[in-house]
Amino acid sequence: MVREIFENGILNPPIFPFIGLSNKFPLLVLSWIELPYHEGVERWIEEDPHIFAAFRSRHAEYNTLLILYHKDIKSHQEWREQVIAEKRFPLLHGSYPKSSTSFFSSQLLIKYEPNAPIYLLEEELRRRGYVLVDGYRLKDISFKISKLLAEGKCIRVNESKLSKELGIHRKTVIRLISSLIENKWVSNPVCRFPSFFTPPGYILAICKMELKSSKQEFVKHIRDDPHVTLAFDIKEGGYNILLFGAFKSLEEELEWEVKKGLYLLRSIGKVDIQYFSPKHFVNVNNTKVSLGILDENFMYFRA
Repeated sequence: MVREIFENGILNPPIFPFIGLSNKFPLLVLSWIELPYHEGVERWIEEDPHIFAAFRSRHAEYNTLLILYHKDIKSHQEWREQVIAEKRFPLLHGSYPKSSTSFFSSQLLIKYEPNAPIYLLEEELRRRGYVLVDGYRLKDISFKISKLLAEGKCIRVNESKLSKELGIHRKTVIRLISSLIENKWVSNPVCRFPSFFTPPGYILAICKMELKSSKQEFVKHIRDDPHVTLAFDIKEGGYNILLFGAFKSLEEELEWEVKKGLYLLRSIGKVDIQYFSPKHFVNVNNTKVSLGILDENFMYFRA
Protein backbone atom coordinates (compact mmCIF):
# COMPACT_ATOMS: atom_id res chain seq x y z
CA MET A 1 0.00 0.00 0.00
CA VAL A 2 2.91 2.38 0.71
CA ARG A 3 4.30 1.66 -2.75
CA GLU A 4 0.90 2.51 -4.27
CA ILE A 5 0.89 5.84 -2.44
CA PHE A 6 4.27 6.71 -3.99
CA GLU A 7 3.45 5.32 -7.45
CA ASN A 8 0.18 7.26 -7.64
CA GLY A 9 1.82 10.56 -6.75
CA ILE A 10 0.16 11.12 -3.39
CA LEU A 11 3.49 11.58 -1.60
CA ASN A 12 7.15 11.34 -2.48
CA PRO A 13 9.42 8.81 -0.76
CA PRO A 14 10.86 10.11 2.55
CA ILE A 15 13.63 12.68 2.74
CA PHE A 16 15.53 14.48 5.50
CA PRO A 17 14.29 18.09 4.94
CA PHE A 18 17.25 20.45 4.84
CA ILE A 19 16.05 23.07 7.32
CA GLY A 20 19.51 24.65 7.33
CA LEU A 21 18.67 26.11 3.92
CA SER A 22 17.73 29.50 5.39
CA ASN A 23 21.15 29.75 7.02
CA LYS A 24 23.11 29.03 3.84
CA PHE A 25 20.78 30.77 1.38
CA PRO A 26 18.88 33.37 3.46
CA LEU A 27 17.61 35.34 0.46
CA LEU A 28 14.25 34.18 -0.92
CA VAL A 29 13.64 35.54 -4.42
CA LEU A 30 10.32 35.66 -6.27
CA SER A 31 10.97 36.70 -9.85
CA TRP A 32 8.35 37.23 -12.55
CA ILE A 33 10.12 36.90 -15.89
CA GLU A 34 9.36 36.63 -19.60
CA LEU A 35 10.89 33.33 -20.79
CA PRO A 36 10.53 31.67 -24.19
CA TYR A 37 8.79 28.31 -24.40
CA HIS A 38 11.90 26.42 -25.35
CA GLU A 39 13.43 23.05 -24.47
CA GLY A 40 16.60 24.76 -23.25
CA VAL A 41 14.59 26.87 -20.84
CA GLU A 42 12.88 23.84 -19.34
CA ARG A 43 16.24 22.11 -18.95
CA TRP A 44 17.74 25.19 -17.30
CA ILE A 45 14.85 25.38 -14.82
CA GLU A 46 15.27 21.71 -13.97
CA GLU A 47 19.06 21.88 -13.58
CA ASP A 48 19.78 25.24 -12.00
CA PRO A 49 20.50 24.58 -8.31
CA HIS A 50 19.17 27.99 -7.21
CA ILE A 51 15.70 27.52 -8.73
CA PHE A 52 13.49 25.84 -6.15
CA ALA A 53 10.27 26.05 -8.18
CA ALA A 54 8.89 27.53 -11.40
CA PHE A 55 5.35 28.17 -12.59
CA ARG A 56 4.12 29.14 -16.04
CA SER A 57 1.34 31.73 -15.79
CA ARG A 58 0.55 35.14 -17.27
CA HIS A 59 1.03 38.10 -14.94
CA ALA A 60 1.23 41.58 -16.44
CA GLU A 61 3.94 41.35 -19.14
CA TYR A 62 5.51 38.16 -17.74
CA ASN A 63 4.81 34.46 -18.23
CA THR A 64 6.88 32.66 -15.58
CA LEU A 65 7.36 32.88 -11.83
CA LEU A 66 10.69 31.64 -10.49
CA ILE A 67 11.22 30.93 -6.79
CA LEU A 68 14.92 31.00 -5.98
CA TYR A 69 17.29 30.89 -3.01
CA HIS A 70 20.53 32.90 -2.85
CA LYS A 71 23.08 34.01 -0.29
CA ASP A 72 22.46 37.73 -0.87
CA ILE A 73 21.58 40.27 -3.56
CA LYS A 74 25.17 40.28 -4.83
CA SER A 75 24.97 36.51 -5.27
CA HIS A 76 21.72 36.90 -7.19
CA GLN A 77 23.25 39.51 -9.49
CA GLU A 78 26.30 37.32 -10.16
CA TRP A 79 23.96 34.42 -10.91
CA ARG A 80 22.11 36.52 -13.51
CA GLU A 81 25.41 37.47 -15.15
CA GLN A 82 26.48 33.82 -15.17
CA VAL A 83 23.20 32.80 -16.85
CA ILE A 84 23.86 35.36 -19.60
CA ALA A 85 27.52 34.35 -20.01
CA GLU A 86 26.69 30.67 -20.30
CA LYS A 87 23.69 31.30 -22.61
CA ARG A 88 21.52 28.95 -20.59
CA PHE A 89 18.58 29.81 -22.87
CA PRO A 90 17.98 32.03 -25.95
CA LEU A 91 18.63 35.67 -24.97
CA LEU A 92 17.07 38.78 -26.49
CA HIS A 93 19.82 41.14 -27.70
CA GLY A 94 22.23 39.33 -25.36
CA SER A 95 20.41 40.50 -22.26
CA TYR A 96 18.70 38.83 -19.35
CA PRO A 97 14.93 38.78 -19.99
CA LYS A 98 12.81 41.54 -18.51
CA SER A 99 11.68 40.67 -15.01
CA SER A 100 10.11 41.96 -11.82
CA THR A 101 11.88 40.67 -8.74
CA SER A 102 11.04 40.72 -5.04
CA PHE A 103 13.54 39.91 -2.29
CA PHE A 104 12.58 38.47 1.10
CA SER A 105 14.45 36.98 4.04
CA SER A 106 13.94 33.23 4.36
CA GLN A 107 15.04 33.64 7.99
CA LEU A 108 11.88 35.60 8.79
CA LEU A 109 9.71 32.52 8.64
CA ILE A 110 6.41 32.67 10.49
CA LYS A 111 5.30 29.20 9.47
CA TYR A 112 6.96 26.31 7.63
CA GLU A 113 4.60 23.36 7.35
CA PRO A 114 4.45 22.09 3.74
CA ASN A 115 2.38 19.07 4.78
CA ALA A 116 -0.28 21.06 6.70
CA PRO A 117 -2.91 20.43 3.96
CA ILE A 118 -2.97 16.74 4.92
CA TYR A 119 -5.67 17.88 7.36
CA LEU A 120 -7.67 19.31 4.44
CA LEU A 121 -7.54 15.87 2.83
CA GLU A 122 -8.63 14.36 6.14
CA GLU A 123 -11.69 16.64 6.19
CA GLU A 124 -12.47 15.59 2.60
CA LEU A 125 -12.25 11.96 3.70
CA ARG A 126 -14.78 12.62 6.47
CA ARG A 127 -17.22 14.24 4.05
CA ARG A 128 -16.96 11.81 1.13
CA GLY A 129 -15.58 8.63 2.62
CA TYR A 130 -12.54 8.77 0.31
CA VAL A 131 -10.05 11.18 -1.26
CA LEU A 132 -9.76 11.07 -5.03
CA VAL A 133 -6.32 11.95 -6.43
CA ASP A 134 -5.88 11.66 -10.20
CA GLY A 135 -8.20 8.67 -10.32
CA TYR A 136 -6.67 6.93 -7.29
CA ARG A 137 -8.95 6.59 -4.27
CA LEU A 138 -7.46 7.04 -0.83
CA LYS A 139 -9.76 5.31 1.62
CA ASP A 140 -9.58 4.95 5.38
CA ILE A 141 -6.48 2.75 5.77
CA SER A 142 -4.51 4.14 2.83
CA PHE A 143 -5.20 7.69 4.02
CA LYS A 144 -4.12 6.87 7.58
CA ILE A 145 -0.84 5.53 6.19
CA SER A 146 -0.42 8.67 4.06
CA LYS A 147 -1.04 10.90 7.07
CA LEU A 148 1.52 9.03 9.18
CA LEU A 149 4.10 9.36 6.41
CA ALA A 150 3.34 13.07 5.93
CA GLU A 151 3.78 13.59 9.68
CA GLY A 152 7.11 11.77 9.62
CA LYS A 153 5.87 8.84 11.67
CA CYS A 154 6.64 5.14 11.08
CA ILE A 155 9.64 6.05 8.87
CA ARG A 156 12.79 4.10 9.63
CA VAL A 157 16.30 5.01 8.49
CA ASN A 158 18.32 2.08 7.18
CA GLU A 159 21.61 2.85 8.94
CA SER A 160 23.12 -0.49 7.89
CA LYS A 161 22.65 0.29 4.20
CA LEU A 162 24.10 3.77 4.66
CA SER A 163 27.13 2.40 6.50
CA LYS A 164 27.82 -0.05 3.65
CA GLU A 165 27.45 2.63 0.95
CA LEU A 166 29.63 5.13 2.82
CA GLY A 167 32.13 2.59 4.11
CA ILE A 168 31.81 3.71 7.72
CA HIS A 169 30.58 2.05 10.90
CA ARG A 170 26.83 1.95 11.55
CA LYS A 171 27.26 3.69 14.92
CA THR A 172 29.06 6.53 13.15
CA VAL A 173 26.11 6.91 10.76
CA ILE A 174 23.70 7.08 13.71
CA ARG A 175 25.88 9.63 15.50
CA LEU A 176 26.24 11.84 12.40
CA ILE A 177 22.49 11.80 11.66
CA SER A 178 21.74 12.69 15.29
CA SER A 179 24.26 15.53 15.13
CA LEU A 180 22.70 16.96 11.93
CA ILE A 181 19.25 16.91 13.54
CA GLU A 182 20.43 18.36 16.87
CA ASN A 183 22.27 21.18 15.10
CA LYS A 184 19.18 21.91 12.99
CA TRP A 185 20.72 21.22 9.60
CA VAL A 186 18.09 18.62 8.79
CA SER A 187 14.85 17.55 10.46
CA ASN A 188 13.55 14.04 10.96
CA PRO A 189 12.56 12.29 7.72
CA VAL A 190 9.11 12.91 6.27
CA CYS A 191 7.24 12.30 3.02
CA ARG A 192 6.36 15.48 1.11
CA PHE A 193 3.68 16.17 -1.49
CA PRO A 194 5.26 15.93 -4.98
CA SER A 195 4.49 19.62 -5.66
CA PHE A 196 5.74 20.61 -2.16
CA PHE A 197 3.36 23.57 -1.79
CA THR A 198 0.04 21.73 -2.25
CA PRO A 199 -1.49 18.25 -2.29
CA PRO A 200 -2.11 16.78 -5.75
CA GLY A 201 -4.96 18.54 -7.55
CA TYR A 202 -4.97 21.60 -5.26
CA ILE A 203 -4.33 25.14 -6.44
CA LEU A 204 -1.55 27.26 -4.99
CA ALA A 205 -2.24 30.83 -3.86
CA ILE A 206 0.68 33.17 -3.22
CA CYS A 207 -0.62 36.08 -1.21
CA LYS A 208 0.95 39.35 -0.06
CA MET A 209 -1.10 41.09 2.63
CA GLU A 210 -1.10 44.35 4.51
CA LEU A 211 -1.96 43.88 8.15
CA LYS A 212 -2.68 47.25 9.73
CA SER A 213 -3.15 45.84 13.23
CA SER A 214 -3.67 42.58 15.17
CA LYS A 215 -0.62 41.06 13.49
CA GLN A 216 0.24 38.75 16.37
CA GLU A 217 -3.35 37.50 16.51
CA PHE A 218 -3.33 36.86 12.76
CA VAL A 219 0.01 35.01 12.91
CA LYS A 220 -1.28 32.79 15.71
CA HIS A 221 -4.37 32.05 13.64
CA ILE A 222 -2.53 31.08 10.44
CA ARG A 223 -0.17 28.79 12.34
CA ASP A 224 -3.22 26.62 13.03
CA ASP A 225 -4.66 27.02 9.53
CA PRO A 226 -4.14 23.89 7.36
CA HIS A 227 -4.52 25.98 4.19
CA VAL A 228 -1.30 27.89 4.93
CA THR A 229 1.89 25.98 4.22
CA LEU A 230 4.46 28.79 4.40
CA ALA A 231 4.34 32.30 5.81
CA PHE A 232 6.95 35.07 6.00
CA ASP A 233 7.26 38.41 7.71
CA ILE A 234 8.04 40.89 4.92
CA LYS A 235 8.39 44.58 4.16
CA GLU A 236 7.48 45.41 0.56
CA GLY A 237 5.34 48.23 -0.76
CA GLY A 238 3.12 48.33 2.30
CA TYR A 239 2.74 44.55 2.49
CA ASN A 240 4.00 42.86 5.66
CA ILE A 241 2.90 39.22 5.30
CA LEU A 242 3.66 36.70 2.53
CA LEU A 243 1.60 33.51 2.49
CA PHE A 244 1.64 30.32 0.44
CA GLY A 245 -1.73 28.56 0.60
CA ALA A 246 -3.30 25.34 -0.71
CA PHE A 247 -6.93 25.18 -1.82
CA LYS A 248 -9.11 22.55 -3.42
CA SER A 249 -10.69 25.14 -5.71
CA LEU A 250 -10.85 28.85 -6.38
CA GLU A 251 -14.24 28.92 -4.63
CA GLU A 252 -12.67 27.48 -1.49
CA GLU A 253 -9.93 30.13 -1.60
CA LEU A 254 -12.47 32.94 -2.01
CA GLU A 255 -14.47 31.59 0.91
CA TRP A 256 -11.26 31.50 2.97
CA GLU A 257 -10.56 35.12 2.00
CA VAL A 258 -14.02 36.22 3.11
CA LYS A 259 -13.67 34.44 6.46
CA LYS A 260 -10.28 36.04 7.06
CA GLY A 261 -11.66 39.43 6.07
CA LEU A 262 -14.60 39.14 8.44
CA TYR A 263 -12.36 37.78 11.19
CA LEU A 264 -10.10 40.84 11.03
CA LEU A 265 -12.45 43.31 9.38
CA ARG A 266 -10.47 46.47 10.17
CA SER A 267 -7.01 44.94 10.26
CA ILE A 268 -6.53 43.72 6.68
CA GLY A 269 -5.60 46.38 4.14
CA LYS A 270 -4.52 45.71 0.58
CA VAL A 271 -4.07 42.16 -0.68
CA ASP A 272 -2.26 40.83 -3.78
CA ILE A 273 -3.01 37.19 -4.66
CA GLN A 274 -1.78 35.09 -7.56
CA TYR A 275 -3.13 31.62 -8.33
CA PHE A 276 -1.44 28.60 -9.88
CA SER A 277 -3.08 25.34 -10.83
CA PRO A 278 -1.09 22.06 -10.93
CA LYS A 279 -0.84 22.53 -14.70
CA HIS A 280 1.16 25.71 -14.11
CA PHE A 281 3.91 23.84 -12.23
CA VAL A 282 6.97 23.54 -14.46
CA ASN A 283 9.30 22.27 -11.80
CA VAL A 284 9.21 21.88 -8.03
CA ASN A 285 12.23 20.07 -6.62
CA ASN A 286 12.30 19.44 -2.89
CA THR A 287 15.99 18.57 -2.71
CA LYS A 288 17.77 20.23 -5.65
CA VAL A 289 18.69 23.48 -3.86
CA SER A 290 19.77 21.54 -0.79
CA LEU A 291 21.99 19.26 -2.86
CA GLY A 292 23.47 22.30 -4.55
CA ILE A 293 24.57 23.58 -1.17
CA LEU A 294 25.80 20.27 0.20
CA ASP A 295 27.60 19.04 -2.89
CA GLU A 296 29.85 21.65 -4.48
CA ASN A 297 30.41 19.37 -7.46
CA PHE A 298 26.73 19.75 -8.22
CA MET A 299 27.10 23.52 -8.48
CA TYR A 300 28.19 24.78 -11.89
CA PHE A 301 29.19 28.15 -10.42
CA ARG A 302 30.31 29.69 -7.14
CA ALA A 303 27.95 32.18 -5.58
